[in-house]
Amino acid sequence: MDECPKGKRTKQNMKALAGLLYKFAIPRRYTDLNMAQYLIVTADDSEGRSALSLSAVDALMQKADKIPYAAHVVCQCYLGFRPSELLALQIEDYSPVLRAFTGGSKTDAGKDRIVTVSPKIQHLIDQQIGTRSTGAVFCGPDGSPLNIKSYRLAFYAALDAVGVSNPVEGEGDAARRRYTPHSCRHTFATMLKNVQAPDKDKLRLIGHTSAEMLRHYQAVDVEALRRITDAF
Repeated sequence: MDECPKGKRTKQNMKALAGLLYKFAIPRRYTDLNMAQYLIVTADDSEGRSALSLSAVDALMQKADKIPYAAHVVCQCYLGFRPSELLALQIEDYSPVLRAFTGGSKTDAGKDRIVTVSPKIQHLIDQQIGTRSTGAVFCGPDGSPLNIKSYRLAFYAALDAVGVSNPVEGEGDAARRRYTPHSCRHTFATMLKNVQAPDKDKLRLIGHTSAEMLRHYQAVDVEALRRITDAF
């Protein structure tokens, strides 16, 4: 569905077909869980539908100590949090023992989810926290909280600094940048696709499971999540 070039209606039909297939399969014991219910159909003009390329993320990584807020953008790509979720992360939400964050919002599945830290960004997380014991992890240079508007402007400036083209597309009310901070979450989803791991663990990391699925898989295996983020 993610790679389908068609519009929202076609993707809705794809989801409906998947639901019918599971409706046929479950009574016949081909499977015991309807995964079609977890498919997400977004609007055609949903914000941040374009993922940042991995080459753009690498360019930001190389300049993370020189370009303001480049580290924030790279960390968001590797953590998969929504922009508001990233900025809401507090130092208390990070476990140095587990090397993982507990955060998230918006849905039951997204709240208080555990996201392990990839070794590729561990040094950036350590730098963000430093010797502080409280406050926002991803904050301004003086430790003050960042709001969405400030982060969005910093995101655009960071892309410009590494030469990533980010034009305004569309017209009128539909006009928007090709890449927005939400694009980092799509980059995370792209990286998940490239890792061989159980869907239930991937869904836990990105926060797209439902309350039903959380009850189905009650125990959170942090090491299983870490094997995914270590493979990024």
